[in-house]
Amino acid sequence: MNRAAANDLESAAPRQSVILVTGGDGFLGSRLLPLLARAIDGAQIIKIARREKRGYDSSLPIRTIYGDLKDESLWAEIPETITHVFHLAAVIPWQGEERHKATLTADNVSPLAHLIEYSRRWSNIQQIIYSSSVSVYSPTPDFLREDSPRQPTSLYGAAKLAGEELLKTLSARGLATVSLRLSSLYGFGQYQGTVLPIMVKRALQKQELLIFGDGTRTQDFLHCEDAAQAHLLSFQKQARGAYNVGTGTPVTMSELAQTVSRVFTEGKAPIVYQPEKGDGDPGLKLDITKARRELNYEPSIPLESGLQKLKQELGAS
Repeated sequence: MNRAAANDLESAAPRQSVILVTGGDGFLGSRLLPLLARAIDGAQIIKIARREKRGYDSSLPIRTIYGDLKDESLWAEIPETITHVFHLAAVIPWQGEERHKATLTADNVSPLAHLIEYSRRWSNIQQIIYSSSVSVYSPTPDFLREDSPRQPTSLYGAAKLAGEELLKTLSARGLATVSLRLSSLYGFGQYQGTVLPIMVKRALQKQELLIFGDGTRTQDFLHCEDAAQAHLLSFQKQARGAYNVGTGTPVTMSELAQTVSRVFTEGKAPIVYQPEKGDGDPGLKLDITKARRELNYEPSIPLESGLQKLKQELGAS
């Protein structure tokens, strides 16, 4: 066998990671892709995106396949040498009227069904890492652990839970599947209709920061870079199973408002409570002990630091 042929065999060996990332141009994917490119030597990385994105860093050694994940013809374009999949793509119902649309379930579950079907053709496939959500859990004032009751109150949460259950069918093939239950992601470029970016926008416009209810509702605000790191660790640790991914620190709406005011207005933005608009929701508290123990995951960007970073990225003075 000549040297060129040997090199060809080595390059095709299963030990070389061939990584597929769905939702590659999304909020989380845009952080994960450069992280993978830097951290995994010799990996081939393929991303799937719906359309070409302006400002994309074309210097990254990443191949792009454009298309709709619900379209079976797109999956036929994917090489059969895939070893790992990061399934980040999701349709999130940001607007209130979208939260009860039946299409929400199909939009989130259909791509996973295609992934499961086509993965049977990938002889070197080892692991699928799935971006799930804390919305799979039943509402509770207690800290949520991975074995906490799962009874979603939204179609989106139900779709995410269905995705987790679908992936479990691959265990019979010895395939490792990971479900990362992400808490409230934030960072530069996120959708502007949720509580944190709304408060930031109002602070920058020198408006009052509004709190619905008494301010005790909690969320776990996770910076997108920490979320990306958890995905990389899941790959590096060859993880299996479900993991909560957040900061482990519940933040009340009052604390959020105070921190936003301090970072963006030096504490000058007035905080106004609207108790009549409260809905009695206690919010969420997340236990991340398992991710810390098994993945060596440790969130590195606390809320105030994340907001300082966001302030710089927004060019706010």
